[in-house]
Order: sequence, then C-alpha cells, then structure tokens
Amino acid sequence: MKKKGTETENLSEIHVWGEKTHYSCARANADDIREWLSEYPVCPTLATYQMEHVGIMHAEAPYEVVRLCQSGAYFLVTTKGKGQILIDGSWHICSAGEACLLPAYRTNALRCLEGEVWEFCWVRYHHADGQIPLIHSSQPLVEKFASLQFLNVMQGMLYESKAPQRQAVTQQWIQLIHIYVSEFTATNQKDDRLWKLWFAVEQNLERQWNLDAMASIASLSTEHIRRLCKSQYGRSPIQQLRWLRMQRAAELLISTGFKVEAIAYDVGYQNPVVFSAAFKKEFGAQPSQYRIK
Repeated sequence: MKKKGTETENLSEIHVWGEKTHYSCARANADDIREWLSEYPVCPTLATYQMEHVGIMHAEAPYEVVRLCQSGAYFLVTTKGKGQILIDGSWHICSAGEACLLPAYRTNALRCLEGEVWEFCWVRYHHADGQIPLIHSSQPLVEKFASLQFLNVMQGMLYESKAPQRQAVTQQWIQLIHIYVSEFTATNQKDDRLWKLWFAVEQNLERQWNLDAMASIASLSTEHIRRLCKSQYGRSPIQQLRWLRMQRAAELLISTGFKVEAIAYDVGYQNPVVFSAAFKKEFGAQPSQYRIK
C-alpha cells in the first residue's frame, strides 16, 4: 500500500491504494517521471488536446486520492461498480454509466467504498499558464454517460500508444476521447450556439469560410463568436476552422487512398503546398509521411 499526506484542515494531499488496485495509462510528457506514471507509454499527441495523462483504473478499498488544488480539469467515467467523489464539500456516489467533470483549481478527491469494486476511465487535463483551457466548467458536472463506448475508445488508445510507429492511429483515438469529453461538457453547459455553427462548418469544410459567414450561420456578431470560441475552445474562429480541417485531413489520410492534392481540396485548400505546410505545422510531419502505408 502507498500513502503520502500532509494534513491541511479536514483533508490532506493523499495517494492511497491497496494491492487489489491496478491500472493502465499513458502520459503526454516523458519528463513526467512520477512513480506511478514513469513506466507507462509517452504519447506526445495528448498534449495537443491539453491532456496530461489518461487511463483505466480498477480500484478496491483501500483506495483514496486527494488533490487539494488540482491545476487542470479531471474527467472520470465509471464503467463498473461505484465509488465516491467529493463535490462541493460532500461525498457523492458515481455509479456505472455516469461521468463526472471536476473543474480545475478545486479539491479533487476520490475513494472506494468498502467491499465495492470501482472501475473507471480518467482524463486529466492541464493547460499552460495564460492558455485558455479546452475543457472547462465553472462547477462540477455529474450526468449519465455512454460509459462502455468510452471504455472501448480508451482501450483502443492505450493499446495503440504502445506502438510509437502507429502515432497517426493513436492520434485518432485521442481525438475521439476529446470529442466525448467536449460533448459532455457542451451538453451540460446548455449553450449549443457554437455547436450548431461548427456542425455546419464540418459539413462544408471545402467552402471558403470567413468570420462574417460564420456569424451569419450562428446568428451572432463576429465579436461574440470570437469571445465564445476563445472561451470554449481556446482558439479564434479561424484557428478552430483550421484545426477542424487538419483533423479531417488526418482522418482521410489514414482511412482512404485519396491523393494528398485531393484531400487538400476536400478540406478547403486550393493550394496543396499551403496545405502541406499547414499540416506539418499541426502534426509535425508531411501528409505523405503521416499516412500509414
């Protein structure tokens, strides 16, 4: 059993787990050499989505983790059994089929119930100082969730992360994880104005979009769209458009045999050279290098 703690009022910084607890995970940074992470694969693409580490946990009592001021949001999906999460000063049960998003800079505390197995997936976010977080909420969120589907995606990502040469495939799994978390957050924030806009954009990425056209679809002013995009995605509208185009291009490179020039046109680039430069800036490799033979 491992235990670390420094008493602070009613809670302390604690990391406790017994012999029946085990997990699998991946981390974004090779420099993250914490004992419980150091032996697991490094997947730099996680950092693209501000993810610090992700994983799957099988926990049984004694199991307790307390972080008094966690610097990034923490997303947890219970896939089997149930456990307790500290929310607004009270312990709440999180059962199979439920997800919880804990905001950054709040106390993050988890613990097992005696005699109960608790299996869950987690995503720990971290954004640099001055960077707008991609996943955020002003208050904890707990709702029903497609837990088994999310587990399948997490298992796929962790499996592929063990093979560095399959970085492109791993990136697709990570994108799916982020989409699940983003949709959970967006749904519970009850603000779908930007979701409607980006749904329309994604259906027509080849169109030559500008901010006025986006504002017209969203029925918002251009300045309002700028503020909402920065708040929800950490990007300007044009940066978000470019990001969507790059994600679609990566998908097409992996799943089709289309020529690079055709993919460039399909995602809105009239000049393949400009497209290749943008793609390399996003993924660190030329489209032809990124594609799996």
